[in-house]
Amino acid sequence: MSDNTRSISAVVVGGSYAGAAAAKKLADLSKNYPGLKVTLIDKCTHYFHAVGFPKALVDAKYADKAFLPFAGMFHPSSQHEFVNDTLAKVIDAHHLELTSGRTIYYDYLVLATGGQAPGPINVVGKSKEEGLAEISELRAGIESASSILIVGGGAVGVETAGFVAASYPGKKVTLVHSGQRLLPGNFREGLGSGAKEKLEQLGVQVVLNERIEIPDDSAYAARVESGQVVHGSSGNEYTVDVLIKAVGFTVHSEFVEPLEEIAGKKLRADDGPKFIHVLPTLQLASNLFPNVFVAGDANDLPMTAKYGFKAEMQGGTAAANIRRMIECGFDKDFAHATNVDAAAAADVAVPSLGKWTDYVDAILVPIGPDLGVAQALKVDLGCTGLANFFVRQLKTRDFMLWLRKGYFKYRHSK
Repeated sequence: MSDNTRSISAVVVGGSYAGAAAAKKLADLSKNYPGLKVTLIDKCTHYFHAVGFPKALVDAKYADKAFLPFAGMFHPSSQHEFVNDTLAKVIDAHHLELTSGRTIYYDYLVLATGGQAPGPINVVGKSKEEGLAEISELRAGIESASSILIVGGGAVGVETAGFVAASYPGKKVTLVHSGQRLLPGNFREGLGSGAKEKLEQLGVQVVLNERIEIPDDSAYAARVESGQVVHGSSGNEYTVDVLIKAVGFTVHSEFVEPLEEIAGKKLRADDGPKFIHVLPTLQLASNLFPNVFVAGDANDLPMTAKYGFKAEMQGGTAAANIRRMIECGFDKDFAHATNVDAAAAADVAVPSLGKWTDYVDAILVPIGPDLGVAQALKVDLGCTGLANFFVRQLKTRDFMLWLRKGYFKYRHSK
C-alpha cells in the first residue's frame, strides 16, 4: 500500500474542457491523499464556454455568464493553486517552466492545452473583459451590417448561422462550406441535409462545394468591414459587411521539444496541426514519461474525438489513471528512478491503466432558438420536429453551461 500522507504534485496545464475535468477530479482525491496538491495553469483568468459562442454572439447576458473564473476552481482553504500564466516548456519528467520564468515540479502532468480556433469563436483575450469586448465588437458589427458571411459548415458554423439569422431576420446571412454536406462526415447524411433545410427555413443561403479564399491572418477570423469582397473557388464573389471564419484549427505543442530531445524521437505529428502522440491510456507516447498525459484537442486522437464533451471525458480518463498510479505509489518509485538518470524511468513498473474509448457517437446542433438537428446511437433526427424538441430541451437554453458551473463553485469574483 502507498503512503497516503506523502507529498504529491499533480499539474494540469489548460483549463478548458479536458483540463477543468481533470483538475476537479484530481482535487477531489485530496480527501484521501491530504499531501496532494493540484496546480491548474492557464493563460486566461477565466474559463470561456466556447461551445456556447453562437448564443453568446447574439445574447450579451448569456455571454457574461459564459465566463467563469478559474480562481473558483478550488476551495479557498485548500492547498491547490491556480496559476495565471503560460507554459513555455516541459523541461523533463518532473519540471516545467512558465513564460514568467517560474519553474514548477510535478509528479503527474496533464497537458490539456487544446487547440485554438479562430477568435472570437475561441476568444483570444486573456481576461473576461477582453473576451467580452471581442464578442461585443463582433455583435455590434452584425447589428449594423446588411450582410453576414459565415465560412465553415461544421457545428459551430451551422449554429452561428442559425442564431444570427434568427436574431436578425432582416439581414442577409450566407453560410459557405467546402464540403458536399454540412456537419462532420462521420454522422449520417440526414443530419447535414436536415441542417441545410432548417437553416433555409430561417432565410440562410447555404452554399456547398465552395472554398472561400481567406488570408491566413487573425484579422480575418471575424472581420467587420462594410462592402468587403471575398472570392470563392467557383469564381463567385461575395460582397459582405461581416465575415466570420468558423474553420481552422491550430495546435501549439512546441513546449514538448525538450522531451523529444530526451526521448530521442518525435512526439508530435510531422504534418498539419502538431498533435501530440499518445498511447490508448492518454499517456505521452514515450516510456520515459509515463507520468505525462495529454487530454483533449492537443493529442493525436481522431478528429471525431475532438468535441467539448469528449475532451471532458478524456480529462476524466487521465485523472482516473493518475489516481490508479497514486494508489500504487508509482510517483515514489518513479521519482527515485529519475534521480538516478532519465533512462531508468523506463524500468519502473506502470500499473494497469484504463484506455480511452470513444463509445459515444452523438451530436446536438441548435439552429436558432427553436430548431435543431441531432444524432445519437446511429439514429439521426435531422429533418424531424422531434429533433427540434430534443435539442431545445437538452442544449439550446444555455448550451449546457450549467454542467460546467459546478467546476467553479468557489467563485470569488465575477
